[in-house]
Amino acid sequence: MPLAAIPYLMANMMEFDVHTYASLSSTQDYVRELAEEGLPEGTVIQALSQTKGRGRHGNAWTSPLGNLYLSVLLRPNCSADRAGQLAFVVALALSAAIEEFIASGYRKTLKWPNDLLIDNQKIAGILLETELKKESLAWLVAGIGVNVMSAPNGAVALKDLSERPVPVHPFRDRVLDHLGRYYARWQVEGFAPIREEWLAQAHGLGDTVRVRLPSETFSGIFADLDEAGALLVSLPEGGQRKITAGDVYF
Repeated sequence: MPLAAIPYLMANMMEFDVHTYASLSSTQDYVRELAEEGLPEGTVIQALSQTKGRGRHGNAWTSPLGNLYLSVLLRPNCSADRAGQLAFVVALALSAAIEEFIASGYRKTLKWPNDLLIDNQKIAGILLETELKKESLAWLVAGIGVNVMSAPNGAVALKDLSERPVPVHPFRDRVLDHLGRYYARWQVEGFAPIREEWLAQAHGLGDTVRVRLPSETFSGIFADLDEAGALLVSLPEGGQRKITAGDVYF
């Protein structure tokens, strides 16, 4: 049973229904299972800890008490090829919420495709998983993990960057507030303003990037995002490559 079930009404009239559990194996897996049963858009499953939290490629996401772990179910009326744009919508929401808590002097950047960094150290990650219905998107689960009170080696926690306390639940509410706003903007205005705002915070834009794909690794310059959110890499020999999935290193 959840510890709490709180309807959270946004200023834009989108309602997030937040269910908080003491512990789950994975908020992402929980929402995916219920999405098939007709779980409504805006359902948020939060766990205070996870026993099998995961990130991209099935990598383990360490989930001790004190950090933010949640998954949001979205059912946008859009084609399947637009689903990836929502990673940037979620990233901007997270960025705006974190901005409210960090002290001045830290550099926050958004790393393609799904990480948030503070001074080159990871503070948050996003995991998108989708179900398609023909060429349309049936549903999308956006998993969010933020290092609020603690962080693994090589990462950073929000509490160490803030000049005031960072309670997890008020921080969660700020994330959802911004997510409702950016999600509504994306639905009304499309991807162009989201893309522009993300690029203004992009990590390594204009710098050399190494891209690792299943069959090869190559280097080039991070030049841009295309209109669908793919990474555009300028090659030393000329021309560009479009990357829709892969690991990038700066």
